[in-house]
Amino acid sequence: MTPQQAAHIIEQLALGTDPRSGATLAEGDACTAPEVIRALFLVRNALRAEPPPEPARAARKGPVVRNGVALPNVGKKWTGDDVDTLLQQFEAGTPLTQIATQLGRTDGSIVARLVHAGLLPDRDLGYAMLKGQKQGGAGGQERPGDISRG
Repeated sequence: MTPQQAAHIIEQLALGTDPRSGATLAEGDACTAPEVIRALFLVRNALRAEPPPEPARAARKGPVVRNGVALPNVGKKWTGDDVDTLLQQFEAGTPLTQIATQLGRTDGSIVARLVHAGLLPDRDLGYAMLKGQKQGGAGGQERPGDISRG
């Protein structure tokens, strides 16, 4: 028997088929268990000299860089101090892009956290605020519910 023939037999078992008859394996057969199926596919790949599949997500080697700015906290869990800083800076009128840079986060994560904290009613308003800031808006930012008078 060649390795290719053995790989074909293993593959049939992994797919739930009896390699001798072509019939579907009975429910409860050992070859229908998920961990056995994974093992069978690994053996099939080894027989075919195929490398095992890559992990779904490789670890990041460094911080995310956006527009030349390193954002070391992208994807990391928010700390209590980070949330406190966000809320204080937002209440002080600091532009969202500046808060994002200070905290090493993306603009979108700042908006999402403000919505989560109840300071913005939805993400659309946050993104509109960001768009206004990026188009050269004033240093401060208009708050939800603020009414311009004049």
